[in-house]
Amino acid sequence: MGPSGSGKTTLMATVSHRTKGNFQGELLLNGHPVSEEVMIKISGFVPQQDISFDQLTASEHLRLMANLKMDRRTTAGARSECIGRLVAELGMGEFADTTLSLLSGGERKKVTLAVQLLNDPPILFCDEITTGLDSYAAAHVVDALKRIAHTGKIVVCTIHQPASGVFDKFDDVVLLSNGRLVCQGPIAMVNQLFQKFDYKCPDLYNKADFVISILNSENEKVKQNVDEMCKLSSTENQININYDLFNDQIQFDYTQHLRMLKPLWITQLILILNRSIVCMLRNYKVKLLELGTLMFLGLILSMPYLNLKFDVKAVQNWQGFWLCLMTNSIFQYCYTSIITYQTEFSVVHREISNNIYALSVYYISQIIITFIWTVLESLIYTYLVFWIVGIKWEFLLVTTFVINMLICRSYGSVLSAFFEKFENIVIFSLVYDYLAVSLCGAYISLGSLPSIFYYLKYFSIFFLGCETMLILQWRDISFIRDAIDISSTKPNSTSSDDKKLKPKEC
Repeated sequence: MGPSGSGKTTLMATVSHRTKGNFQGELLLNGHPVSEEVMIKISGFVPQQDISFDQLTASEHLRLMANLKMDRRTTAGARSECIGRLVAELGMGEFADTTLSLLSGGERKKVTLAVQLLNDPPILFCDEITTGLDSYAAAHVVDALKRIAHTGKIVVCTIHQPASGVFDKFDDVVLLSNGRLVCQGPIAMVNQLFQKFDYKCPDLYNKADFVISILNSENEKVKQNVDEMCKLSSTENQININYDLFNDQIQFDYTQHLRMLKPLWITQLILILNRSIVCMLRNYKVKLLELGTLMFLGLILSMPYLNLKFDVKAVQNWQGFWLCLMTNSIFQYCYTSIITYQTEFSVVHREISNNIYALSVYYISQIIITFIWTVLESLIYTYLVFWIVGIKWEFLLVTTFVINMLICRSYGSVLSAFFEKFENIVIFSLVYDYLAVSLCGAYISLGSLPSIFYYLKYFSIFFLGCETMLILQWRDISFIRDAIDISSTKPNSTSSDDKKLKPKEC
């Protein structure tokens, strides 16, 4: 416990091996060094910010995590029994079938806590477990943690400023101030230490508030006393006392957790793919809005090219149509992918860090979902646009367009995965898009470019998209009619129906 910025979360993340930074000193378990792999296997971590896929219900989320976290040799009945017991112990029965997006802060904390208890870890870390909860909900959660501790587990919590009565529920406390140790030991030791410096908590006053007010005081005299407390707690004699105290305790056995077998890779893929499908179906309003927006843009884009003819006058119109279609489609498909993955990666990163499933599992599941949705969306889109413009709906032409849109989805996914912040994605895409659009061939003759720039066109998805569609359109056309107005021709001139020109002459 300590004021904001005292180092509570940093210490918790370091001890639990949930930080990627380096630290000095030793991290011992049962008197022996413990690796990151072992610590993650034998411990659960309840984060301060509980993030998850909100389209799932609490029970669906628990079942999914039970299949991913528990030993694969565990029977379905045993998993269901474990989930039912946790739901009963944590009082989750009333909201078990409610989607996570509709749960309150206290209810979401209980779900997150239940997930970490599924594989019965001997150590449980809880970061700011009572933050954002009312006094009743906070007391209920801490009571549940105390019951867990009484079963022989180690429960370590960081708390900013607990409600009255919650502070006394803990067995031991580590007080921190500006990254330094103020006190470590039983709750009664805190009172003794503070009374030594003439600080006594008034009757009917929250002990935790009193302690925090002392540690966070701006008074110079109080700051000197806090510094003195830190020196007393950090003496070699006191450190040895604490070290011997913990090593004299009964060492618990965690070897069974190291023998647990994770689900097979294909099982993980099926579970994560099923979650992705459920989330997409329940998020159907967003998908329908995306499809509706695409249809509207396709309608606006194709109306000026209504029933285009294959004559000399329309050649430029065909060029403009394919350029507009590909450019707008590329932007639409690319940027929808960026937004989608930016919202999911924070959840996925945490699950991967906790070794719940393999990173390849998530990417393969997303490839399958993205492929199916992009193909379906593109088929509907091309059917509308091609029908309005008068393009024959040929297999090769439609397939090539779908492939181009899959490339755009891939490009957006790469940007979303590579850059952590959306602002960086915008900066990079602006530079690339300006260069790629200028090299599409519509605004400059590519043959006039220096050789060093000429081959850059192959890095432009706008050039590749427009070029492939134009090649497929003109490949079977041998002649183009000359669109000369018959009424304006001289009597001895050849009619427009009889005059035909080769494409090169055009």
